[in-house]
Amino acid sequence: MTGETSSTISSEIIEMGAACTIEDLCLVCNVEAEWISELVEHAVIEPIAATGPNWKFASLSIARVAKAKRLRHDLNLNTPGVALALDLLDEIEELRSRLKTLG
Repeated sequence: MTGETSSTISSEIIEMGAACTIEDLCLVCNVEAEWISELVEHAVIEPIAATGPNWKFASLSIARVAKAKRLRHDLNLNTPGVALALDLLDEIEELRSRLKTLG
């Protein structure tokens, strides 16, 4: 599958605001289902419905998984490290937003 095809699929899912399956996440982000399960286990992403192989995720999970994948690859982080880095990045983003509101 080309990057263009997976990008098109992810754009369509996000634009529609549709829930996506674990298979969608694996296909679009080019990751294995086992790693998606690890991300769920470490609260990087959270299913919005069902359990196990029938998980459904908010379409925004695609961007979060892609970011997690980049952190894993670029910084050679394990899954707990990815979870921590994403939590810290979220906190920084929230603090910047608060500063904009105050300033």
